[in-house]
Amino acid sequence: MMHWSLWYAVPLVLSISIVYGATRDERPSLIFAHAWRSALWIVGFMGICYAVMLWSGWGL
Repeated sequence: MMHWSLWYAVPLVLSISIVYGATRDERPSLIFAHAWRSALWIVGFMGICYAVMLWSGWGL
């Protein structure tokens, strides 16, 4: 694997998603289902922000 600083975001996104899912329900199946959806949302949002910053930096 290449050395990329965004790899540090993986455990952070996973832990935030699981804790956020656990605040919504107490059943493990629903916690992990909600954690999966929120992790995808967070990664998607980070990807969009990364793409916008990458695209805006090309004109410099």
